Amino acid sequence: MLASAGWASETCRYTGATSYDGQIRLETIAATANGETTVDVRTWVSAKSFGFVGWRYWLEEISVWRDGEVRSIAVNNRYAFAGRVIRQSWDVFDAGPDGLAARRLEGKTAAEFSERHPGFASHWDPDAFGMPWVADYANGGADRRSDLDLAKSAMPPGFGPPLALAFYWSRWVGPDGQKAAVFLPGFKRDSRADISVVSVGVEGDGTRHFRSALRHPQLSQTEASSGDAWIAADHRLTRVTFDAHGADGSAHGDVHLDSCLGDAAAR
Repeated sequence: MLASAGWASETCRYTGATSYDGQIRLETIAATANGETTVDVRTWVSAKSFGFVGWRYWLEEISVWRDGEVRSIAVNNRYAFAGRVIRQSWDVFDAGPDGLAARRLEGKTAAEFSERHPGFASHWDPDAFGMPWVADYANGGADRRSDLDLAKSAMPPGFGPPLALAFYWSRWVGPDGQKAAVFLPGFKRDSRADISVVSVGVEGDGTRHFRSALRHPQLSQTEASSGDAWIAADHRLTRVTFDAHGADGSAHGDVHLDSCLGDAAAR
């Protein structure tokens, strides 16, 4: 999958809906330079708990790849409930001879964050989500987090983070599907999930339909969560649906491609 992709640069945008009156906006920005491919996936989610209390979730995942292997992963998580920021964190994982080594910046209030990380405080504002931040990370005073590391032995070929695999590299899955090892950044336990991507069939216009299923300790152990993807003949990811099942309930989502711009010359 990773070896067969060859895109110079592109930006793709998706929108969709979820359970609980949820709305999703997602974009992927990919670029290749100096032998490295950077895949930046940004997700905005808003929904309601109890039918009227709003919450918002932002997630950005930036991964850098060389020769089909991930070299670094940077993840920004933000969560707000009833208009109040609950938590924000910025994790960076660098690949080395022993695996992925983790660092973290986090905070629950702007005052706390500014005091602990003055060199990175300008990134606290939720309105700054999506703005470049990795270059400033070295000045932020991030904590070394060995509890978030991943050993080299848990990084087989094709290994990678979830958003890059789902919304970028998945577009080159072979006709018979394949297996994938997915890294869940920030998990202290069970941070790797192994999934199988299987072919459901080919539609009349050449669009391929794939499905994957997942069982994970932080999801339901009695009912598998699943995801479906539709990939056009030109390798555009045109639609993604998911059904997530957990101990506290279930959710469904449906995301469609709105636009994809850039150099789309696949090898």
